[in-house]
Order: sequence, then structure tokens, then C-alpha cells
Amino acid sequence: MKKTVRIGFLGSGWAQVAQAPAFSLIEDVELAAVASPTEARRRKFMERFDIPEGYPDWRDLLAADLDLVCVTTPPYLHAPMVTGLLESGKSVLCEKPFALTVQEASAMHFTALRSSGLALIDHQLRLHPAVRCMKGLIDSGEIGKVYEVRAVVNLATRNRPEQRYSWWSDAAKGGGALGAIGSHLIDLNRFLVGEVSEVCCNLSTAIPYRTDELGKPCQVTSDDSFALFMKFGPSSVAFGSSSLMHVTTVGSYTWFSFEVVGSRKTIRLDGAGRLWEIANTVEKVGRSLIDAPRWKQIEPMLPWDELVLQERIRLSSLAVHGVFAVGFAFLAHRIVKALRNKEPKLYDAAGFADGLVIQKILKAAADSHRQRQWVKV
Repeated sequence: MKKTVRIGFLGSGWAQVAQAPAFSLIEDVELAAVASPTEARRRKFMERFDIPEGYPDWRDLLAADLDLVCVTTPPYLHAPMVTGLLESGKSVLCEKPFALTVQEASAMHFTALRSSGLALIDHQLRLHPAVRCMKGLIDSGEIGKVYEVRAVVNLATRNRPEQRYSWWSDAAKGGGALGAIGSHLIDLNRFLVGEVSEVCCNLSTAIPYRTDELGKPCQVTSDDSFALFMKFGPSSVAFGSSSLMHVTTVGSYTWFSFEVVGSRKTIRLDGAGRLWEIANTVEKVGRSLIDAPRWKQIEPMLPWDELVLQERIRLSSLAVHGVFAVGFAFLAHRIVKALRNKEPKLYDAAGFADGLVIQKILKAAADSHRQRQWVKV
């Protein structure tokens, strides 16, 4: 068994917010290296987490003594970086959206099949205790027959017109709400309910121009918001049922709700990572909108090592960042265990095969928007 697991970071955004803090909570883990082209950001990252090695060129990571590299660069940079790291024998955790195209995703998946390392996608919600509990409730039949899934994500991250133009505003570089948030929700649907057969999507851009660092107006080609309607296929527990999601990044407030509606119960995950249920027999029969629904909170049961981790999370900066940051801590915990035990696969985590399927669904959604019709996956 490997004692100390050495982690490297390629990128300095989400890695500083969630990934490095999460790995810092785990014993016998060394934050060993960071690669970022911007010196000020790289130095800040290194000093904040006491990381000994820093590189302006990501290729320097290829020869570094690392067990895992977290790739959090913009999507248009993923393919060469991920391919190079996997071919160097390292395990990789790639940020989403996985790739720019289905062809890129397929090529990275093929590389992963020939690699000796773990190849994972950062769909961390799968490992969140509340989501694992949801899956148990669905798979056991406790909520009954799955009628539908619905998700609403309201973010205020890009609601200011003065925010600068960046890759996020450029669809050709992988920017947009569909790829950034939609990929997470699609993966959650697949993990909990099953495969998707067809989709209908509408993309919208509320702020059509943003200025770059020189003050020049640039046209925004990515989506600020989207509405996505999906139908589950035969490889699901809800064949023929629907999933509806609406996401905006230009809202006035932040809200996250993911519900699975069953014939016996409805269960809901909120932005704080809390899990709620309401039985179909609890509410009064009728159309009254006066009485608030009487949701009951469910507390997931955890093994002892995750109970320890949960307490550390509560005392860390991750707790204030909500369900995604907390979910990442549980994913990091599982990754470290797998690396220590030299496991060839991480059960229940999203791999590159999942990334390829999600890329196909994202393409079908974009095609649906252009064609103004349902598109099969």
C-alpha cells in the first residue's frame, strides 16, 4: 500500500476553491505541484497551500513525481493536457465539460483505456452522501415508480454586464451554462435514474456583449441560460419518463434544487447538500397553494471514516461553498483510497466513458437548439 499520495494541479481557479482544500483534509496526502501560466496566481496558490513546486508550463508536470493531476483548465485545453498526463502514467481528474467535441472525448477515452492510471471526470455530486442516499432510495423502490426528474439552478455568477469577456463567453472554447452546469445535471440524471434517449433544448444569451481587458466589446457566443427536456431510455428505471432542467447564470440570487418524483415519495437535494423527502399521503388532496409543503429532512448514514471527514469539512472553508465543494471532498477521499490501494477503477465515480456519453448528450442538446426539434442521442 502506498503511504503518501502526491497531488498536482493544472489550473488555479476551482483547484484553489475546492480541490486543494479538500485534499488538505486527508491524511498522508501531499499537495506537491501546481502548473499555471500566470505567475501571480501560481505563487498565491503555492503560498496558500505550501506547495513546493510550481511551473509556468504544464508539460513540466509530465516528468514530476505525482500520483494524480487535477486538470481544471478551460475545456479547449483539456485534450492535449489529459492525453499527455495519461500517457506519462499518471492518474487524471478532469474538470467538466470534458471536451469540445464528441471526437475529442472519444480520443481521450481511448487513451484512458490504454493507460495504467485512473481516468476520472469531476462529477463530484455522485459521491456526496445525500446523492448516494438518493440512489439507495430510488434503487430500493422506496420512492416508488419514478415519474419524473426536475432541476432548477439559479446562479448570479454572470449577471453583471461589466464582467469581462473570457473563454466562458466563447462557445468555441467550451464556455456556457449548458457545458458548465448542464453536464453536472445530466450526469446526476444518468447516475440516479439511467440513460437518456432523446433531448429538446433551448439556449439563450441574456448579455450579448462583454468587454475584454482592453475595453473592446466582444460578442458573447455561449449561453447564459438554458432549458433542457430529456426522455429516459430503456436502460433506466424510468423508461419513457421525462427530466426537465432550467439553469441560469444571470439570476439575482442563488438557488439549487434537484427533485426525483416517485409514485410514493418525492426526494429533493438542495444547494446546501441537504436531502429532503415528502410522502404522497402527507399533503391534503386538492389545489390549495396556501399551505407550505411539509418536507422531512433525511440524514444519510456514513461509515466511520466518512464521519470523520464530514466533521473536518464542517470546520473548513468547503462548508460555505455548498454542495459541489462538499461533494468534491468525498470524491477526493475515495480517490486517495483508490490510489493507496492501487485500485484500477473507482466504483460509482464518473469515468471517461461517462464523459463521452455526456458529450454526446451535450451535442444532441446543441443540435436540438439549432434545429428547433427533439434530437435522439
